[in-house]
Amino acid sequence: MEENTLINRVDQSGILTIDLEQMYPTTPVASFDLKDHLFQGLILKEKDFREALKSHDWQKYAGTVLCVYCSTDAIIPVWAYMLVSSYAALCPNSL
Repeated sequence: MEENTLINRVDQSGILTIDLEQMYPTTPVASFDLKDHLFQGLILKEKDFREALKSHDWQKYAGTVLCVYCSTDAIIPVWAYMLVSSYAALCPNSL
């Protein structure tokens, strides 16, 4: 008779059920488009770019997740993205 008894091995395995909606981030996302800092919309001039970042108001990104992107078809060096993120990270009250 014991051979016909069904055993729930999934229940016995200790697998946890995770509700992914509870893990969804609630922090607002802000965006930073590199296009606004390009010469003629195509070329990144390092000196002008660094000056523009120094004078930019980074306080408006406080308490947000920053999405850095370029909406034009320009070749952007990787250091430009890292420079923007470092300025945003130095902002007081950043995440």
